[in-house]
Amino acid sequence: MLVNTDIYSGPLVALLVPAACLLVVSIIAVVRSQRRRLSAGAETLVGQTGITRTPLTPEGTVLVDGELWHAVSSAPRVDVGRKVLVTAVDGLTLKVRTKEDKDV
Repeated sequence: MLVNTDIYSGPLVALLVPAACLLVVSIIAVVRSQRRRLSAGAETLVGQTGITRTPLTPEGTVLVDGELWHAVSSAPRVDVGRKVLVTAVDGLTLKVRTKEDKDV
């Protein structure tokens, strides 16, 4: 033969096997990260429960997940200390409704 391939086969296998394993692990990690639910951002607030800090007439302040937010209620008035459910996020304003006992 013109080229002795026995010299190159050992180092080639030693490099290709770990590279292939790294590629497979990377692809699995990317797929898992794309399937994961959102864990940050305004979209995660929808469905959360909050407590009113000021009367909502229909605007006021609510505490959701440890943060104070400006909120607009669908009810004409919600008293302080009542539980509300976040239904939508519009910029820095939450749209809320009173949370009933039947709501989970």
